[in-house]
Amino acid sequence: MRIAGFKKQSLIDYPGNISSVIFTQGCNFRCGFCHNPNLVIPQKFGNTFNEKRIFDYLIKYKELLDAVCITGGEPTIHADLPIFIAKIKELDLKTKLDSNGTNPYMLQYLFENDLVDFIAMDIKHILEIKIYNQTVGNYINKKKFSKILDSINLIINSKINYEFRTTITKGIHSKEEIITLKKQFGANYKIQNFNPEIVLNSKLKLEPFSESDYKELKSMQ
Repeated sequence: MRIAGFKKQSLIDYPGNISSVIFTQGCNFRCGFCHNPNLVIPQKFGNTFNEKRIFDYLIKYKELLDAVCITGGEPTIHADLPIFIAKIKELDLKTKLDSNGTNPYMLQYLFENDLVDFIAMDIKHILEIKIYNQTVGNYINKKKFSKILDSINLIINSKINYEFRTTITKGIHSKEEIITLKKQFGANYKIQNFNPEIVLNSKLKLEPFSESDYKELKSMQ
């Protein structure tokens, strides 16, 4: 597995747990608001981490950790992801996976083999293929969109702890669309405001929602 980043300890990536965070390299989307372009665009790729170095740390400090979060990029594009996670589980650490939902077959395998304790799936926009495709940089077709819908249903009907989340961006998402998503996904849905500091496509001139609008949207049921 191609690992581009490793955060030794985090108190925020897995709620209620002290976790290490692993960032995989490569993604099958090109969302303009993405804040990790160095994990997405091959021309921006840097050096990768040696897996042994990571596991040496996890083994040494596992008594101080509760879990490992695997994010990206998109982790499920890596065929050896289940093997990698299985090694983490052997250390009696919980695992959290972040995914865009384009590989339901991988998710199903991970769920059936008890390799994931928590999954967070990014919902890029309302579930209408044309709008969704534009949001992810025109990187999906009907077949891939169908897989995204399959992943949503798989997650909802699983016994895995989960959340759906959207990075909301002024000019891409309207208040009405965000409210629609909040109603659709309920208590397991979260929003996070767009961060303009680092973006994949600076030509889009994207903006975060104002602090007051963001607070209002967060508080809506």
